[in-house]
Amino acid sequence: MPEGVPGPDTPVQRPRRVLFVSAWLTSALAVGAGVGFGILGVGGTSKSSAKPVAAPVTVTVAPSVTSGVRSDGTHYGDLSAFLLPIPDGYRPGPDEGELGNDAPVRPDQADPTVTLLFGALPASDLTGVQGAVAAGHMSGGAVRTYANEAGTLDVAFTVLQLDPALSARSTGDFARIVKQSKSFRTGPAVPGHVDALCVLPTTHVGDPLDSMTCLATVGDTFTIARAEGVVPLDTRAVTDMFGRQLDVLRNGLGT
Repeated sequence: MPEGVPGPDTPVQRPRRVLFVSAWLTSALAVGAGVGFGILGVGGTSKSSAKPVAAPVTVTVAPSVTSGVRSDGTHYGDLSAFLLPIPDGYRPGPDEGELGNDAPVRPDQADPTVTLLFGALPASDLTGVQGAVAAGHMSGGAVRTYANEAGTLDVAFTVLQLDPALSARSTGDFARIVKQSKSFRTGPAVPGHVDALCVLPTTHVGDPLDSMTCLATVGDTFTIARAEGVVPLDTRAVTDMFGRQLDVLRNGLGT
């Protein structure tokens, strides 16, 4: 065998550069094809057969509208969607009797709800306001309560949905009975809502608490605000909140 020519059993000595490139390619493949293509592309001499991948298209799906106010002022969808969100400076309030503090009101809860809110009325007047709601063919409602952070005021909004053709007369009869009752005295006006009625109960000297009830009709909804707090009751805060609630019922959220 000629000198310098490797025999069949002699290992072949590959150049270090070949070994380096081989090791580098193996490493690149292990790390990932994407990394390898990126490194090879730096010199501008590599031609990849891979096709460019188009950027993913983001499709934004608009949320379905499940509640709203029609052009005639009537409402559709869950009435809870029309209750005023918890304002700054407030937190969820205590339960409004058996109704809870943020819940729907079923048609069969109409009489208990009116009794809860107007239990101070004489029996004949209470029967009259219950009859007024029944005459309006209530189909459902919702309640939400609020308490200020200072712990001095609780407010509850109850919204009842009536037959649109009957709501004006029904709620008018309701408000008339409350206004004429000797159980209440006239309360403050609600800014921006001249048809709203607020009344305060007859108070006694030395009472640590006072309360106020407000009524208003918006389209097919009859809304009742009931507030209770320490004396002197912050009636301005109550009427401002009630006005905002009526704005939501009139125009939807965002008002």
